[in-house]
Amino acid sequence: MNERENPMKAKPKIIIGTVALAAVIGISAVGATHAGGRSGHHGDRQEMLFERFDANQDGKITKQEIDARRKQTMDKYDADKNGNLSLGEFQGVFNEIMRHRMVRMFQRIDWDGDAKVTEKEIAHRLDRMMSWLDRNGDGVIEKDDMRGHKSQGERHHQGGYKHGR
Repeated sequence: MNERENPMKAKPKIIIGTVALAAVIGISAVGATHAGGRSGHHGDRQEMLFERFDANQDGKITKQEIDARRKQTMDKYDADKNGNLSLGEFQGVFNEIMRHRMVRMFQRIDWDGDAKVTEKEIAHRLDRMMSWLDRNGDGVIEKDDMRGHKSQGERHHQGGYKHGR
């Protein structure tokens, strides 16, 4: 039985394609506007948003520019040219959009700025996390230690939109 004979098989593909397309649009914009998740990076976010969508570099982003960028992204990553992005194809979109975050994290860990992350630099970062989360100082992080700590997203969006459901 093929998809025409069984519409239930076609429906998930349509839904996945629609969600993937919405994700390409949404993540492109959200990734650019919420990069880093911390206040103080608004200029970086605006710069990335305009870099990604302001094709004619006139300091304005139009719907046409967004639509053109979306089509360009779909064409670039839709390897089988079926108008949908599989998870494997979407990985390319995600990696492109999130690369700036990876670079920023690398730079935060690379204390000496030599463009190499050492085990010592990673250990320093994890030691800071441990001391921040281990509220009672016993060298163990327990669920009770986590109470009262807010995630980065919650700290950033205090009083506004909260991630999750």
